[in-house]
Amino acid sequence: MLVYRIKPSKPSAVFGAIVGVAMIIFVLVRFPLGEPFVWLWLAVAVGVVGFSLWAAFAKRGAEKVVVEDRSPLGR
Repeated sequence: MLVYRIKPSKPSAVFGAIVGVAMIIFVLVRFPLGEPFVWLWLAVAVGVVGFSLWAAFAKRGAEKVVVEDRSPLGR
């Protein structure tokens, strides 16, 4: 069984984290925190930041794991 881990480049993952932080700041400054949609938006932005930083800096951080059920010899 072959397993491939596909990771984004560090610059693209860090850029994703920066965009997520910018989204958080924008929502906190522009919208009232009494709206439920604002909290949903913030939760998504926090998830984007966390996932991007994990993919960038974790040793086993990967966006996609591909498992092929075949012999490494090609048989």
